[in-house]
Amino acid sequence: MNTFNWTIAQLDCIPELDGVQDYVVTVHWRYGITNGTYSTDIYGAQGFPQSPESENFIPFAELTEADVIGWLENSLDVPSMQTNLTTALDNIINPPIVSPPLPWL
Repeated sequence: MNTFNWTIAQLDCIPELDGVQDYVVTVHWRYGITNGTYSTDIYGAQGFPQSPESENFIPFAELTEADVIGWLENSLDVPSMQTNLTTALDNIINPPIVSPPLPWL
């Protein structure tokens, strides 16, 4: 059974924006798949608008990993990412092209 997981590697912040400290503008992430034996992942960075007046604003010190993952899941095409990761994992398990040793060696 395949399991998908997020890893948040880093949050880039503006030190002070309109009186808000450490305003998050970029999330660096990894999204992976594992079947318990094999695994692979993709990585990226997602930027977010600078709007501390937003009704959904969460101060940096109150952010949870779940909050940030929610931002990513609302911004990225997660179903497409899962399809691509599943294909990549399948290709690791059953490579579509192999390089066997040369028969004359």
